[in-house]
Amino acid sequence: MTYRTLLVHVDNSARCRARVELAADFAFRLPAHLTGIYLPFHPPGFPDVTGLAGAGLPPPPVPLSDPERLANAERMFMDVCRRQALSPEWLTPKYDETREMRTHARYADLVIMGQEDVTDPESSPTVGFVASVVLGGGRPVLIVPYAGKLPKAFNNVLLAWDGGREAARAAVDAMPFLRAAKRVDVMHVSRGDRADGLGPIPGLDIGMFFARHGVQVNVTPERGANDVAVAEALLSRAADMNTDLIVMGGYGHSRMQEWVLGGVTRTMLESMTVPVLMSH
Repeated sequence: MTYRTLLVHVDNSARCRARVELAADFAFRLPAHLTGIYLPFHPPGFPDVTGLAGAGLPPPPVPLSDPERLANAERMFMDVCRRQALSPEWLTPKYDETREMRTHARYADLVIMGQEDVTDPESSPTVGFVASVVLGGGRPVLIVPYAGKLPKAFNNVLLAWDGGREAARAAVDAMPFLRAAKRVDVMHVSRGDRADGLGPIPGLDIGMFFARHGVQVNVTPERGANDVAVAEALLSRAADMNTDLIVMGGYGHSRMQEWVLGGVTRTMLESMTVPVLMSH
């Protein structure tokens, strides 16, 4: 398995160029086709389309992107791609941003998005944007933090493993990164004294699975009393080991047209310090 099509979300946020440069570098080295997608931006105070739909009311007209802002974003995207000698694709849907992003995600092997920055409204076209793609896009999503220096390569990878369906999906979805990494650590996470049902040596089975794929891993256990403790342990371990990438399952569900995140997933999206690859 490898990534042949990358989809990167492009906006006018301060961090966007770094995200596009990361995507373009991956596209050049894999190699892979790179698609940039720019979506309508809902300014502060714009009516909540989700709430109106839930009440059975017609949504207001979707605001078209300001031509100058759109042109600036496209110019930046094309400039970065030109430097890597790429022939990219550029999409500018005019409809509901979350639905369009989820739809186009399904035609990509990997989606690259930015972490929402509460101090920069341009970092997300609507509330819950990243979560909606993680949970509803059907593809792995690489989320790039808005702070800190981005690595040029994911040499040190940390995989969060709890034996669940989402974690299993993430482990396979991240295989191209895991095979290319110099070190892969599997952190077997569990909550309190809850039985895991993963055999007498938790993590052994997943270690053997990776070995058959040519990926040697180090497995260590970690216990947390609750979701926040588990997320904090992951971030602490990542900092101690100079981790370049965290791989984990994205937990949550859709309820009344709202995306409800699991505790660990929500905490990681809010507090991530390194890129995180999530699969649902």
